[in-house]
Amino acid sequence: MDFAIFTTPRPEVDAATAAQIVGEIYGLDGGAEPLPGERDRSFKIVTHSDAYVLKVGSIADRPDALDAQAGAMEHVLRADPLLPIPAVVRTSRGELGSRYQGHSVQLITFIDGASPPATQSPPGLRRSVGTLAGRLSRALRGYDHPVLHRAFPWDLGQLPGLAALIQEVEPELRSVISAVFDRLEGRTLALSGALAKQAVHGDINPDNMVIDPSVPERIVGLFDFGDMTWGPRIFELAVASAYQSLGADPVVAMAQVAAAFHVVDPLEAREIDLLPDLVAARAAQSILMAARYGALHSDNAEYLTGDTAAMAGTLRWLANTDSEEAAAQIGNVCGLRSERRTSFKDALRLRHQRLGPALGLSYDDPVRLDRGDGVWLFEDGDRRLLDAYNNVPHVGHAHPQVVAALSAQSGRLSTNTRYLVDEVAEYADRLTALLPDPLEVVMFVNSGSEANDLAYQIAGVITGNRGLITTENAYHGTTFATAAMSPEEYGESVWNPPTARVGGAEVLRSSEPGEAILAHLAQAAEHLEIGGDTVGMVIFDTVFSSEGIFGVPEGYLRSAQAWAIEHGALLVADEVQAGFGRVGPALWGFEIDGVVPDIVTLGKPMGNGYPMGAVVTTAAIAARFASQWHFFSTFAGSPVAAAVGSAVLDVIETEDLPENARVVGSYLREGIASLGHPNVIDVRGPGLFIGVELTGSEIANTVVNDLRRRGILIGITGPDANVLKIRPPLVFTEDHGDLLIAALRASLSST
Repeated sequence: MDFAIFTTPRPEVDAATAAQIVGEIYGLDGGAEPLPGERDRSFKIVTHSDAYVLKVGSIADRPDALDAQAGAMEHVLRADPLLPIPAVVRTSRGELGSRYQGHSVQLITFIDGASPPATQSPPGLRRSVGTLAGRLSRALRGYDHPVLHRAFPWDLGQLPGLAALIQEVEPELRSVISAVFDRLEGRTLALSGALAKQAVHGDINPDNMVIDPSVPERIVGLFDFGDMTWGPRIFELAVASAYQSLGADPVVAMAQVAAAFHVVDPLEAREIDLLPDLVAARAAQSILMAARYGALHSDNAEYLTGDTAAMAGTLRWLANTDSEEAAAQIGNVCGLRSERRTSFKDALRLRHQRLGPALGLSYDDPVRLDRGDGVWLFEDGDRRLLDAYNNVPHVGHAHPQVVAALSAQSGRLSTNTRYLVDEVAEYADRLTALLPDPLEVVMFVNSGSEANDLAYQIAGVITGNRGLITTENAYHGTTFATAAMSPEEYGESVWNPPTARVGGAEVLRSSEPGEAILAHLAQAAEHLEIGGDTVGMVIFDTVFSSEGIFGVPEGYLRSAQAWAIEHGALLVADEVQAGFGRVGPALWGFEIDGVVPDIVTLGKPMGNGYPMGAVVTTAAIAARFASQWHFFSTFAGSPVAAAVGSAVLDVIETEDLPENARVVGSYLREGIASLGHPNVIDVRGPGLFIGVELTGSEIANTVVNDLRRRGILIGITGPDANVLKIRPPLVFTEDHGDLLIAALRASLSST
């Protein structure tokens, strides 16, 4: 351990000499005033137009120490230009630093601001510290320098090297610090050794920060890269958390800092497990260093020992805290599941007790999920399940690009559409660019059900009629209005009850092509009129999912649109399941039949799991609706939703997912059809929405549950519950298709 840089007195440089250095090396004319510091001499330099900080390094430090700091600052600002750290000022010769009488010298920009509280930071400031630490951690990734690997007393990983100093602290603290050392050497350092290493600033504390005095939780400056080391990134969070814990409940403070850090630079549960012990280690480290070097440098003792009492308080608190329980609490705040889970039986009992009997579970052997990744889901024991069923994670479970957009915007701003937030309108503009003219106005909601409900409201206002026509086994949502247009879920018994606020609903067969639909439309309209209703809306799920999955029959929607126009009704395309490229290569199901609906409704896939929905219509319809009706949804169309939606569109575009849906969908249909099994009647559907019609519901149920046991998830649909529903995330590949086809072959053979 190199203690020389701490035992050696700080450089004997006064303000006049500092001004001289700046003039000779940097060509600047200004006055100098001393700043506090641990082992270097620092001065604020004020010229006629700017302010700087001159650092004169300890003669006992490595000659390249300031070079390492300058390199780190430049690396960080390239990675994250908006991070509030100083910029290095190059010398008159264009160098990052220079030498003066054996000392390294460096000039950086001065950041003005107020000093944050040394203890008892408010929650808002703690969150800001966590965000700053996370951004800095992410920005430092990829930087390295030999100085970072030196034996250094402020390196948490080298804390055992300070053991000899325990005798220099007050007796009451010795046993507490010894216990920290025992746990550190016996568990914490061993576990941290398995973590990935990177450059760590290692000194995010109030002495190295300034805040905006008018917005005290806003950090406007972080400086002093002199304690950088090479170690696990959790060291960065541990140091920042230790100082934010002073004078407070350390577990609460750690959770607030860690949660903000996690949003920017996502943590792992095993890192959080080490945080309480590492915060205790930093407190012990601070106390030990202050005890030794405060006594050696009496002229700087106030600065060196200023945190000792508060650090001792934190250390005592943590000594009486179960570190594993503390880590579990912090992990819970960060959304990281504790490794200690309830039994399957208890989890099932709690679900039934608290969620009620109306909400069922899929499969005879329910799936208890832990996480998802791409086309994979993971249940207890890390068993992989190939997800060939869920269309909500449209671009794959936990897609990092979408997660990053969600995290970043959540950490910046989330509000409602009554405020002018540019990103929301920009997302709407991007969305409408994917739809044909004149569909140009977007009304955001939170789900496909809400979108179809709003579409019904619009149709009623525009046409003055409450009757609606849908298909024979459709599903359009769970609101009161959409329940009336969802015979799959609710059947004819719920249609048009005496208290209903919706008009009568009639159904059409979905599998008949072209003009055959006209007779059904006329019959449905006549039936509605008998009940006192006139048709205001005709709505189609353009992949006919609940009918057993069909591509749009040729001429079907064109004929329906012509009829709707003639009878003053609006044509609504429900693209909640078909949209965003699932029917690839087309983006939308209605495109297949060459129509432009009056209204398009969107949902599920647009947010990849984030609750989003939308109604897209014409400017004329939107204006007429607004003149007679009011619409607002508190959570819909937030900037977070816009960020997520834009990220989903980015992935769809850059990964060419509609084309992938076409290619892989065709591969799957051909592969399943080639099985030639007698129980397979038909294989159909557009893109990556595939229906496999079997000879009966019993065999379909058996196959689906058998596939679940084989690690493949699919579903069942159709009025007779005999159609296998295959609709995986659009990142599904032919290799994944081979796994599904092989498992289906085995399952069919065993039935």
